[in-house]
Amino acid sequence: MERHEKMGVGVRATMDDGQHRQFDAFARSRRPGLLRLARRLCSGGGIDPEDLVQETLERAYRNFDRLVAENPGAVSVWLSTTLSNRFLDHCRRRRTEVLGAPSLRVVQDQEVSGEPVPLEQWEQVTRADFQRAIEQLRPPHLREAYRLHVAGLRYRAIAKQLDAPEGTVGRWLSEARQALRGLLAPGAASSEGRARP
Repeated sequence: MERHEKMGVGVRATMDDGQHRQFDAFARSRRPGLLRLARRLCSGGGIDPEDLVQETLERAYRNFDRLVAENPGAVSVWLSTTLSNRFLDHCRRRRTEVLGAPSLRVVQDQEVSGEPVPLEQWEQVTRADFQRAIEQLRPPHLREAYRLHVAGLRYRAIAKQLDAPEGTVGRWLSEARQALRGLLAPGAASSEGRARP
């Protein structure tokens, strides 16, 4: 809880003692689940799961007055979405850094034995394969929503652009991710191109 206790004193000053205790209890109860999710997301290395949890709890702190009024299921969804978005922000930042130095090849550490570490499934997908898979998303609103998401737009902006409720956009993106996993799975297509669904 050491990191949690270092959260901005200036922000915490806006809460009374009862709210501080309520948030502390909230953070203690939610932290283990958030940490498990962060560790799964960060299993490839490079991003500290503790940092993701800390950033998520900081955002929960800033929105705590709203969160206490929600049901536990909605709070869980909000927390996991926030943590996932923070993870994606870190990935985008890292991708930008890597694209800034195209002559450098990013490699994973090899085991002490000298044996190469097998590539993760997502590391084997080329940009062209990814673009082809996005083109295959059906119906078309899934494809368009995912393109906007990959471009960095948040759910609210996508919803506004596609004239759809935010919840619907979230469902579309979830369906698009699931379809992409299937389209990009090993054996789903030849090296010449992905199989059409």
